[in-house]
Amino acid sequence: MSRQATLITLSLGFVLIFLNLMPHMGHAEEGVLGVPTTNLEMRFTEAAVVAQVEVIGIHRDVDSALSEPGVTAISGYVYSAVPEQIWKGAVADQITFRLGLEFCDTKLEKGERYLIFASLDSYGRLQLRSCDAAVVESDAEGLLAELNEFTTRG
Repeated sequence: MSRQATLITLSLGFVLIFLNLMPHMGHAEEGVLGVPTTNLEMRFTEAAVVAQVEVIGIHRDVDSALSEPGVTAISGYVYSAVPEQIWKGAVADQITFRLGLEFCDTKLEKGERYLIFASLDSYGRLQLRSCDAAVVESDAEGLLAELNEFTTRG
């Protein structure tokens, strides 16, 4: 392949990558039938579970492959929580979800209430994929109102 064709191919690749990332840079993107969707609608659609929960237990998620004698490698935390309100997903009286350090280095607090947007990992377990996937209740008032409005609209 000629050098010019290679440069054109690379340029086209960067353009396609940029166009694919563009919707995620703003707060709205075109949804079905060209109707704009909000950031909340995208988060809701992508989540397997959307719920307001109270964290009742925190457990270290140990990575035994990276741990060595005398050194424990923690890859994140596994949280036990009691759901208080559920907008999406089927959950039991108590749920467990993971928040890996690769997604967020902030540890949630025991006894605190959060609005969570959880997805499923490759093993079918609930996990949060960013710090924004757990919003502390004191910061979630506007988001909770928007969520209630969004879910009542259908």
